[in-house]
Amino acid sequence: MSTATPLRFVKAAPPRKQRFRVLIGRGKDVREFHVRPWAAVSLGVFGILFGVFYFAATGYLVFRDDLLAASFARQARIQQAYEDRIASLRSDIDRLTSRQLLNQEAFEGRLAELLGRQAALDARQDIIASLSQTIRGSGLVKDTAPLPRPRPTNPADPDPITTGSVVPRDTTPKLAVAELRRDTTASPMPASNEVNRIVAAESSIDTLAREQVDYVTDIAAEVTERSARIAAVLDKLGQMPKVDTGGGDAVGGPFLALDEDADPEAFRANVEAVEGQIEQLATLRAAATRLPLAKPIPNAPITSRFGRRVDPFLRRPAMHAGIDFKASTGFPIRATGGGKVTTAQYSGGYGNMVVIDHGGGVMTRYGHMSKLLVKKGAYVEQGTVIGQIGSTGRSTGPHLHYEIRLNGRAIDPMGYIKAGAELTPLL
Repeated sequence: MSTATPLRFVKAAPPRKQRFRVLIGRGKDVREFHVRPWAAVSLGVFGILFGVFYFAATGYLVFRDDLLAASFARQARIQQAYEDRIASLRSDIDRLTSRQLLNQEAFEGRLAELLGRQAALDARQDIIASLSQTIRGSGLVKDTAPLPRPRPTNPADPDPITTGSVVPRDTTPKLAVAELRRDTTASPMPASNEVNRIVAAESSIDTLAREQVDYVTDIAAEVTERSARIAAVLDKLGQMPKVDTGGGDAVGGPFLALDEDADPEAFRANVEAVEGQIEQLATLRAAATRLPLAKPIPNAPITSRFGRRVDPFLRRPAMHAGIDFKASTGFPIRATGGGKVTTAQYSGGYGNMVVIDHGGGVMTRYGHMSKLLVKKGAYVEQGTVIGQIGSTGRSTGPHLHYEIRLNGRAIDPMGYIKAGAELTPLL
C-alpha cells in the first residue's frame, strides 16, 4: 500500500510594484532608470503647466501693445459714456430750473391777475351798492326785504375771497394774497397747497363776479318786464306819460353784455343804464298811481253799468254816464286815485257830490252821498274816505253813482277798474 505524499504550502513572493523603465543609451553604455507612476504624472503635469505659462507669457509680450490699446480704448469709451450722461443730467437740471422759473413767473402772474380782478370787483361792488339804493328808493323792494345773495359753495368752509353778500355792506370782499405771496416768495417754487389756494381764490372770484352780473341782469329783467306791462296798460288807457327811452318805443331794457372780468367803467355804464330804466319805471308807476284804478266800494254789487239803459224815473232809454254801486246808507266811500278835490257840495241830480281831479284830464265823480267828508281844494290819496253812501239827488235808493271823465267826456269806469286789477301787483 502506497503512502500519500503530504501537501506542502509555499508562500508566494509579494508582487513587485509597477514602475516605468527609462533606458538611456550612449554608445554601448545603456543606463536604465525606474520611475514611479506618480512621479511620471507629476512631471507631465508640470510640463504642461510650464508650456501653458510659457506660451501665455510669450503671447502677452507679443500682443501687449494691442491689449493695452484695446484697454485704453475701452476706458475712453466708458469715460465718454459717463461724460455724456453727466452732460445729459446737467441739461435736465437746467431744463427743470428753467421750468421752475417759468412756473414761478406764471404763478406770480396769476397773483397779479387776481389782484387786478379783485380791484375790479371792489369797484363793481360800490356800483352795486348805489344800484341797490336806487332799487329801494324806487319801491321795487321793501326796505326790510333781503336782496339776492351769492350761494356759498361750502357753508362750513368760509369763502377765502368774500364774506357776506353782493348787496351793500360795511366791508367789501378782499383777497388775502399778501400771506399767499409771502409764503411763495420764501421758496423758488410755490408749494402745491399754495397752488391749490390760488386756484380756490380764482374760483371764488369767478363765483362772485357771476353773482354780481346775475344780480344786475335780474334787476334789469325785472325792471324791463314791469315797465313794459305798466306801459301797455297805460297806453291802452291813453295815459302813457312821456319818458326818455333814447328814441323808439316807450319802454325798453338795455342790452347787458356783462363780462365777469369786464372793465369797471363798462360795468358802471351798464348799471347806469339800468338805473335809467328804474327812473323810467318810477315815472310810469307815478303816472299809474294817480289814476283812478281802484273801486270806490270794494266788493259792492253793481246795480247799473255804464251806457244805454232805461231811465228809472222816466222809463225810457237814456245814457248812464257812470256805474252804480249798491251799499247801505253811511257806508264809507273811498277815493279811487290820488288827486285834488275840485268839488264837494250838493249838485242837482248828483245830490251831495265830490269831484277829484287826477291830472292828465282825468276826473272822477262820486254822487248821492249822505255825508261829505272832504272839502274843496284838499289833496287826497287813493283809499282816502271822502264821504258816505246815501240817496241824495236823483236817486231811488242808497247807492253810489261813480263816474270817470276824460277831458270832460264820460267814459266807462270798468276800463280803469280792470286796468287797476292788472297794475296793482306791479305798483
